[in-house]
Amino acid sequence: MKPDLELMNDKDFDVRYQVARRIDPNHLPKMMNDKDYYIRYEVAKRIDPKYLPKMMKDEESSVRYEVAKRIGSEGGAFANEHLPKMMNDENFQIRWEVAKRIDPKHLPKMMNDENHWVRWQVAERIDLKHLPKMMNDENYYIRLEVAERIGVEHLPKMMKDEESGVRYEVAKRIDPKFLGEMFGLDFHPEYQMGLIKVLAEREDLKNEY
Repeated sequence: MKPDLELMNDKDFDVRYQVARRIDPNHLPKMMNDKDYYIRYEVAKRIDPKYLPKMMKDEESSVRYEVAKRIGSEGGAFANEHLPKMMNDENFQIRWEVAKRIDPKHLPKMMNDENHWVRWQVAERIDLKHLPKMMNDENYYIRLEVAERIGVEHLPKMMKDEESGVRYEVAKRIDPKFLGEMFGLDFHPEYQMGLIKVLAEREDLKNEY
């Protein structure tokens, strides 16, 4: 049987695939440009991280996703240098992976991403000082995340949000002086009893009502 090094260029996909899975990782750079993306994906999973930047522009999104995940997992200066280069990838799953792992200082550049899953990941990790810019996001789940994390001084601007769930989160944290006004708002039944329970348990209200 031919040694693995000779089989790297075998005409049969199944052979090259098995080589990519088994060969010493030091030889994988020679397979980075294989014509089949399944093999390039396998290479991206095992290759020495120093070669990953050369695969960031691979035409196949699954390969780029694996590259982004591994670069992010490396962390430190390596991730800080290379992940920002993938913030604008055309595939939202890759941008989501980047938002999940990138240094938070870069997240303000992703606040207006066209995909709500990416923006949700941004809202979950971004520095609190930037959250006011996301208070009016069109997506309910993002506003909910904002309501859970934003500084309490900004909550009055969210207490009339169109979604009961967002207002419910606001009520759990807002300054007591605003609660009277919130009681006049219409809450979905599933939140009404929960709101009453939350208000009853808030330590800062026990001397107010």
